[in-house]
Amino acid sequence: MEGLSASVVLIAILLGVLLVVVFDVFCLLRLGTANTAHFVPKFVWAVLIVCASPAGGLVYLLARRLRKRSPEPMTMRPRPLLGSKAWYGPPRAEHSHSPASPEGHAVAVVAIAGAVYLAVAGQVLAAVVVAGALVIIVFLKATPPGGAREWKEFPARRDQRPGTPGH
Repeated sequence: MEGLSASVVLIAILLGVLLVVVFDVFCLLRLGTANTAHFVPKFVWAVLIVCASPAGGLVYLLARRLRKRSPEPMTMRPRPLLGSKAWYGPPRAEHSHSPASPEGHAVAVVAIAGAVYLAVAGQVLAAVVVAGALVIIVFLKATPPGGAREWKEFPARRDQRPGTPGH
């Protein structure tokens, strides 16, 4: 039995090392394709990513994300990732999409009611799966995040997309 448990531990360690190497390669590829370096030269980022793995890669990805944020107005795609009709509009608050169509309302009501029913019935794992499925559906059928201005402009942009009647 000791040989089997040692093998499992060794496999887990090797998978962990492989995951860290893949993450480093991902970060180095992102660095290589970036137009500009963020805060420090690319060579310094490469050394940081490799030598301080995986924290260096995380710092680089966070620095790229901070650099992208700008006071310029965000352009919004009117279509969701899946399909042509957005079921959920841009969030009014930081992380809350609101249903923007009858389908969005129906999916939200059914998923929330199902999750509550399953949780009350004692099937917490199934309730979590239903809630997770709702989050995935919202991600796939929503427009990207935006502020109050984007929420007001959402119906006009949605109606101006190619393929709608009148275009």
